[in-house]
Amino acid sequence: MTEFSNTFEGCYNPFEALAGLLEKEKARVSKAIGSRGKFVPVDLGKKRPLKIGFATGDGIGPIVAKAARTILENLLSDEIAKGDIIVVEIPDLTIDKRIALDVVAPPTSIEVIDQCDVILKMPLETPDSSKYPNVPSANVWMRQYMDLFACVRHIKNDEVGIDFTVFRCNFGTPYQDAKSAGVMELHGQDEYALCFWPQARIDIERLTHLACLHAKKTNNDFVVLNFKDNVIRPDAAGLNWAKAYIDEHFPEIDYLGVKPDDFSYTLTQPEKIKAMKGEKTGGTFKLTSMVCNNIVGDMAGDEAGMYVGGIGGVGSANVSFSQGMFEAGGGTGIRMIKENRGHFASPVAVVKATGELQAFIGYTNHQKSILKALDALTAAHLVPNGGRNGVTCEQATEFLLKELSN
Repeated sequence: MTEFSNTFEGCYNPFEALAGLLEKEKARVSKAIGSRGKFVPVDLGKKRPLKIGFATGDGIGPIVAKAARTILENLLSDEIAKGDIIVVEIPDLTIDKRIALDVVAPPTSIEVIDQCDVILKMPLETPDSSKYPNVPSANVWMRQYMDLFACVRHIKNDEVGIDFTVFRCNFGTPYQDAKSAGVMELHGQDEYALCFWPQARIDIERLTHLACLHAKKTNNDFVVLNFKDNVIRPDAAGLNWAKAYIDEHFPEIDYLGVKPDDFSYTLTQPEKIKAMKGEKTGGTFKLTSMVCNNIVGDMAGDEAGMYVGGIGGVGSANVSFSQGMFEAGGGTGIRMIKENRGHFASPVAVVKATGELQAFIGYTNHQKSILKALDALTAAHLVPNGGRNGVTCEQATEFLLKELSN
């Protein structure tokens, strides 16, 4: 290792950068370990006043933001009028401002984020690292900054009979900025792509706890553990930690370990999703809860999006036991903006995220109303699809508001 590290003498040394990253990661994990044994979700439905931060985002973000905010404030109008719930805009959290200041998030944004219990965020652009190497993903940063260890994506399709939730670990695996990972030169030529692949036990335990609570809530004592444990050592550790946690804290719950490539194939066969064999008892179960690491969860959630009309129809909840950030599963649609098709963007994912937020703060009835309105939108063939059907985001929003008022 020393000989190889010396190769980078006099230029950027990735090993020094990774050593610094490891020290930061150890500090984060040490703090998180303090929560072990205290995995109790906070009931935000009882917190008053409760503050919701709103970020309009980049690309199609400001367009779909109108749908999300209008529906949010419409359903919470009484609480907002009384001051029990306060909606505040998070300023300057845009790609232009971040690049201009060369920061992941401007101080003005952080000041407001620090005051919020939950956040509803439109898509934020992650710039091309070859052009903007010092501006990492604000999406990833917000999850880390707020210690939102779980990304939760609900996949439901009544037609094929599937209804399951992906619990993705927001920490660990190679989500890093260009300062700690990237392509390195050797003898004047790009020769190595290097990243640090950490996985902390406490993050897997917290995530598994949430998934088990969800399994019990859905009256199904079964959890799928999706890890690439046959190739990636941190995944093997993650799988073992998840099993050990379930055995100790949820002994009544069975589980099944699957590989991400196998599960991708299984996704094309709904009948297999509805009948999976547990490892502890060998019983047959229906999948309702799945635990994944960061990268695997990203792929599984996006692939499963095909059952809800594509990635533009998936809402994401990034949560801890006391805070949450809710966003669309898709991106900023920069190409749509360049092609002047932004007004044809679908608001479905951000509206679903709005429903997830409402359920998180105690308004499950509002989430049910939102999902019912979205079903009606689909039945009426009014889901915008980038211009192919001519339906605009504004038209879809008007339809949803009308359904919600009934």
